[in-house]
Formats: sequence, C-alpha cells, structure tokens
Amino acid sequence: MKLNEWMVKPTPQTEWIQGRGILLWLAFFFIELGAGIFFVATFFGNLWAMLIGWLVCGVIGGGVHILYLGHPFRFWRMLRKPGSSWISRGLIFVSLFLTLGLIQMAVVSGGGSSLVLTVLVDIFAFLTIVYGGFAMNCVNGIPLWNTALLPILYAVSGIWGGASVALGIALGTGAVSTIGVSLEEWIRLLLIAYIGLIIVYFISVRYTNLTGKVSIQGIVSGEYWPLMWFGVVLIGLVIPIAVVVISLGTGIENMSAAVLYIAILCELVGDITMRYLILKDGLYSPLIASSAYAP
Repeated sequence: MKLNEWMVKPTPQTEWIQGRGILLWLAFFFIELGAGIFFVATFFGNLWAMLIGWLVCGVIGGGVHILYLGHPFRFWRMLRKPGSSWISRGLIFVSLFLTLGLIQMAVVSGGGSSLVLTVLVDIFAFLTIVYGGFAMNCVNGIPLWNTALLPILYAVSGIWGGASVALGIALGTGAVSTIGVSLEEWIRLLLIAYIGLIIVYFISVRYTNLTGKVSIQGIVSGEYWPLMWFGVVLIGLVIPIAVVVISLGTGIENMSAAVLYIAILCELVGDITMRYLILKDGLYSPLIASSAYAP
C-alpha cells in the first residue's frame, strides 16, 4: 500500500498475522482447539482425550503464545488489567482452565468424580475457546472482527474441532464403540451450525459498511479466494460432509479408520484456514473519506 493511501482506503491490519503475528494465529488456534477437546472429553469421561486436549492447549498453544510475546518472562503483567483487556481475561481463563483441568484429570484417573469440578472446568474451557473471538471483536475499526457473530463462530468451530479430535482419540484408544455414535451426533450438529454461521457471518459483515464489503469480497472472490474455496469449502467442509453422509448409511463403527482420520484432518485444515482469512483480511475502515475509494 502506498503511503498516501494509509487509512484513506481500507487498510490491512498486520500485527496479528504478519511476521511474529503468525505465531498469534497459531496460538489462538491450538489454545482453542485444546480447550475444545477437553470440553468435549468431560462429557464422555475420556481421560486420554482430556490429557491430549490439555497438552494441545497448554503446551502447544501456550508455548506458541509465549514465543509471540517476545518477553516470555514478563507475560504475567498481562494479568493486571482484566477489567479492560480481553487478552488479560484470556490469560486468566486459560490459567484457571489448565489448573482445574489438571485436578479434573487427577480425580478421573483415581476413579472419582465431582460434578462441581466438572462444571467449573467446562466453564473455563468454554471461556478459553471464545476469548480470542472477543479479543478481536472489541477492535471497533475492523468490521470483519467487530461483530457479535465472531465469538459465536469461534465457539462452534472450537467445539466442533474438539469433538472431531476426540473422535480420533476414541478411534486410537478403542473407545469408538462406546462413545463414537454420540460424538458423531455432536459433529453432525456442529457441522450444520458452523456452515450456517459462516453464511450469516459473511452476509452480516458484507452489508455492515463498505469496508466490510471489501473484506468479504477479498475472501470470496478477491485475492484470497483459493484459500476460501479450496481450503475452507472443499477441504474443510465438502469432504467432512461427504464422510458424515456416508456414516449415516454404514454406521461410524463400520467405517474405515483411515477415512475418518482424513475427515478429521480436513476439518482442522478448514478451521485453521478460516481463522487465517479472518485475521489476514481484517481491514481497518478509512479514517478519511476519499472519493478515490471505490469499493
């Protein structure tokens, strides 16, 4: 972008997606995916899925997030402003989720159970899933982010991804015969909700203002259309939909494990690609109106 076009035309945000910003994209994805896996696993008492979800969130997602900060030993300072900062709230949510999650796994591994503990850990797991959407939603100058639909979309995608990976873990541990059918129902409903939300989200942003229109055009038919139509639609939606339709006829317990793993991988590819597009094509609305700007 030319210097004289800065904030006169829609201006791409770069801090959260270029350079070190790539780490934040990955951190949000893995933190929310891990929390989603754990959230789903608590409903089925699957300890392996809880452990893997905890590791994905705390070790992979948390580790990448610390790398993004640049001064990892100062991260605790973000805790000081929970009243005004979603990043601060997010760190609190993640910390409480990981702490309570450890206690939950210890209780389950010992053969015990606690409804109060399960409810608490699920609350903070859910808050961990959605906090990234709220952190982006509060940026008023970017119409693609500044919509109440974004946290909802992230909630559905995080739990859908969590349910899909939990199914993969059930396949690997031999628990698919006992919880596979229930997980399949979760996945089917979340898939429908995800598709519906993407459509409503795009239409809503498209008609919010001119900058929102430019963002959606960039994703659907502009510079980023290959990522949208091949990464999100074909790989992330069409293939999982096909597998879901096949499973309705054959039963998930009778399907090839390889096919199910491919469908799970495709769902994750579509999810992380959609998150990349939302970050990459987040455009600031112009501060100065320009007749040269033709949306």
